[in-house]
This record gives sequence, C-alpha cells and structure tokens, in this order.
Amino acid sequence: MAQAKIPMDASRFTTGMSWKDYMAQMGDTRARTEENYQKSQLTEDERKFFGGVKSVKYAIMTVENWCGDVHRNSPLVAHVVEAIPGAELRCFLRDKEADLRDALLNNGYQSIPVAVFFDKDWNELGRWVERAHAATAKAALIRAQTVDLAPKDDKAKQDAAMNDMRAKVAEAYNAPGGPMWRAAAAELRLVMENAEKRK
Repeated sequence: MAQAKIPMDASRFTTGMSWKDYMAQMGDTRARTEENYQKSQLTEDERKFFGGVKSVKYAIMTVENWCGDVHRNSPLVAHVVEAIPGAELRCFLRDKEADLRDALLNNGYQSIPVAVFFDKDWNELGRWVERAHAATAKAALIRAQTVDLAPKDDKAKQDAAMNDMRAKVAEAYNAPGGPMWRAAAAELRLVMENAEKRK
C-alpha cells in the first residue's frame, strides 16, 4: 500500500512547535518528558552517526501530551534531529491536525509519535512510528503478565494492573544502558541509512 503524501511544506512547517516550545506547553506531563530527555541522550557512536547524515533538512513529529509513547520516545527523536547538522524539528498535536494524522496512519491506527524526515525539497526520506519493535514486544509481554491476568469485570483490579504495567514498562526503559532507547536509535539509524542511499 502506497503511503499518503504528507501535507507539509515550508509555510506549514513554521506553524509547528519547536522541541523547546512543545516542552513548554506540556503542563503537568512536562517533568516526565524532561526526565526522559535527560535519560535518552545519544551514545557517542549514535551521535557520530547522526552527525554524519547529510540528506535530512526537516523533521516533523506528531505528538499529544497525554501519550506514554510520546513521553518516552519523542525525546529520543529530538536528540536524533539535534545531532543532524542543519536539521530542524517541528512538533504537531495530532488531534488538531486531522490531515496530518490521516496521512500518517499506522495500518489504520492513529499511532504517536510519528516522526517523518524530509530533504530540503520536502521529499519524504523516511518515517519512524511510535516505539522500537523491541519495546512493543516487551510491552506485550508485560501486558500478558499484568492487565491480561486481571479480571475483566473488576475495574479496580484492571486499573491496578494497568498501573503495574505502566510502572514495569518505565522500568524497562530505565534499565542500565537504556536498551529500549538504544533499540529506537538503531531503528532510526536504519531510516537514515536508507535516506542517505536514496540521495
């Protein structure tokens, strides 16, 4: 299935929020995202690789303040774009940008964050969606051990299981070396390698 053309150009790009502006408007979820921004710093090897990317000029990311995947993974995307010489990032709130949302569906789902990378002429070079595959697998395993075991007819136990799952997913991200962020960085590296080959 062909990907939809993303409704983005220079004038639309300027209406998006810089990473700093996005963080500033977050309200009560800001501290969690700032903490993840500190924890998800690129390794020296990652910084060196992304610092050598030449084809990417613009990046956009669809976000929402309430989304756990955005809190965990948008900071890593921000680090990646910051490492690419001359690249700029703008964040767009998914629910306010219906045409962007619909152009970035993930097998029919409105996943976030979605990061899309463009060259200087607004040709799409690649995109990265939601979280690393390793994180999806880990979250599915944790869900099977928490939420899926809670009685469906007991809201209190379902809520407790959901809180337990969220805590365990956070633990997985915070494990020594940040394995979930390293997995995301590796996937973003593949996106960039493919982008560089196309130029």
